[in-house]
Amino acid sequence: MIATPCAAADSSIYAGIKNATLVDFGTFVVTGGGPFDRVETFEYLKRPDGGYTLVNTQTASSGAYRAQGRFDFDANWRAQSAHGIGVYSGLPVRLTLQRRGNQVDVEVAPIDGDTPAKTTTVAVCDPDCFLDMSPSITPMFVMTRHFDFARGGEQEFRWAAQDLDQSRTLSGGTVRVRFAGEKTVPRVRETALRLRHFTFIESIPLPNGGAFLMNFDLWTDPEHRPIAFRAKAPNGIASGIFGLRQSHEDLRMVLNPVKK
Repeated sequence: MIATPCAAADSSIYAGIKNATLVDFGTFVVTGGGPFDRVETFEYLKRPDGGYTLVNTQTASSGAYRAQGRFDFDANWRAQSAHGIGVYSGLPVRLTLQRRGNQVDVEVAPIDGDTPAKTTTVAVCDPDCFLDMSPSITPMFVMTRHFDFARGGEQEFRWAAQDLDQSRTLSGGTVRVRFAGEKTVPRVRETALRLRHFTFIESIPLPNGGAFLMNFDLWTDPEHRPIAFRAKAPNGIASGIFGLRQSHEDLRMVLNPVKK
């Protein structure tokens, strides 16, 4: 599912999309999380119909899994559907998330007749939501495109998701996003980069009625290209998990300084 451009730009085919335009591409390297360490390649594409598609591949540093995803958005970057290939208990599965009104239909099916058997479930998407397939990183950056800078303050978005590396569905998740500021940072061998900093608090409903909170820092450039993210515990202290776009390694100590 990784897109590969053809020689003729006017007939390029990306992820099964003819005449798509490559908007952005790169690789994230995630470290500091032990079993969560991974590499994610990604491509954002503009389709001929005006909508957008994100294709990505996540590979665990441990070799435990390799998963692929495709996320389709309309012309305003509103999530429409997602498709993926993941691994559940060592067996390959195919995932489909399809928005239908105020819900998302989630289907997980075995590949080549392997177990587990096909399953379906429904996630809440009322009145609107974004789609994700964990451990994917790049879909969450799409939320920054919807942040209303004129309104400012804390803005809430909703998640529906299915994991690619285990059988787990997120329904009714929320995310609170704040814009923490914008600044120009120097580069070692490149021109200075203008960075936007967002804080991102995810609330995941628990069966007992409570919620599990996970905090992130997100950094993008003014064109919404994802640059880095950092995971933090609910108390705001960095957990050590840090993802950085390749070729931006000189920003590591700027965005995620090591405390001695």
